Amino acid sequence: MTKVATEYGVTGTALKKTCDRHKIPTPERGYWAKLEHGKPVRKVPLPKLADTRLAQIRILGGAGERLPEEVRQAKAMARRRLEKLAASVPNLASVATEAHAVEAAVLNATRRAIYKARPDEEGFVAARGRGVVALKIALPSIERGLQVLSRFLALAETQGFRPQVADNGLDLVVDGESIAFGLEERPGKAPNAPTAVELKRRDENHPWANSSTPWQKYDNAPSGRLAIVIRANSYSGLRRTYSDQKTRALEDILQTVLAGFAEHAALIKERRRADEERKRQWREAEARRSREEAFNAREKQRLAFVDAIHEQLAQRAKLTAVLSHLESATGDEARRIGPMLAWVRRRLHQVNALISPLFLDISATFAKIEFEEPRADAEIEGSGGYFSSSPSVELQLWSIDEKKGLATSRTELQWALEAGLVPADLADVPGDKQ
Repeated sequence: MTKVATEYGVTGTALKKTCDRHKIPTPERGYWAKLEHGKPVRKVPLPKLADTRLAQIRILGGAGERLPEEVRQAKAMARRRLEKLAASVPNLASVATEAHAVEAAVLNATRRAIYKARPDEEGFVAARGRGVVALKIALPSIERGLQVLSRFLALAETQGFRPQVADNGLDLVVDGESIAFGLEERPGKAPNAPTAVELKRRDENHPWANSSTPWQKYDNAPSGRLAIVIRANSYSGLRRTYSDQKTRALEDILQTVLAGFAEHAALIKERRRADEERKRQWREAEARRSREEAFNAREKQRLAFVDAIHEQLAQRAKLTAVLSHLESATGDEARRIGPMLAWVRRRLHQVNALISPLFLDISATFAKIEFEEPRADAEIEGSGGYFSSSPSVELQLWSIDEKKGLATSRTELQWALEAGLVPADLADVPGDKQ
């Protein structure tokens, strides 16, 4: 069960419960040992299912199985390095112990802080601060806890991991990533001895047929079981607590703890990479959106400018047709329509000026209308309200000073006066000056 469970990324207990739910028989206790020694064993066949819904099983696996491959590889590589080191240095544990004197300087602040702390009502003392490993531990376990930390940091040094003073603790820098950690004593349960007040309250409640006791059955108490706790990557599925077990002390699994730190460091890197990738994709999406908006705005202006030209072309065609008709008049009729003919000719002259290539180019430049597509990078840099301040799209008449290289916008009357199409004395008519 344990070996198969590993393949699915779950615990043996979880797989056993899954089998029980789906009516799948599993080996009895001692099955493989009996089989190995030639003793008779009972192999239960798969039963027929009354509920067909139980025929399909879905095992999602632990959260660790869904972690990026880079994270799993980092842990495996760290384990291989540590195993290789242990093979080359048989007394690796004693080497780490001898390094205690070197590492003690790093833990001086932790030692001072924990010995100054006062026990709480459950018998634990706690320490935290700049350069102090976060501790919560009982007084009898302090010395062992400091020794565990010394050995752990000495072993970490063999892998190039180093402690780093932080404002609220002592972090371990693993592959360039700073990881906060602490040492805790796991609380145990001790029977609660009721106080005199609690006993009196119970006796007072007895006449009311209230049989519940007005106190906790158990209290938290020091257990002597120590644990190194990694304070990073919450809710990631990675193991964050490594503690004493019944058959294995914390000192014996320090290599596993370090491999866990390497895994956490890899996840921090991967999350940062993923976050940077998300930001990059967001920036690209924003750039595409901005470019699309800028393109649409340019197209709208271009079409408006073309519409203005088309309007003038339509007007010119109309004026040309009228002019042709008026010019066909002779004699007294021609004299009568002389002013009208002069106005049509002036109007045609004005329209031709408005849609002349020179005036069109100046009008487009003045209205900030670009008919040549800009480069993508220049467009992104120029985005952000570029078109919001553009002048309205309209064709204009211009007075050009070639010596100064300037073009000045003119009203229809101003342009007609300067072009000699309107008598100069009309410039003095009230209301015509601009």
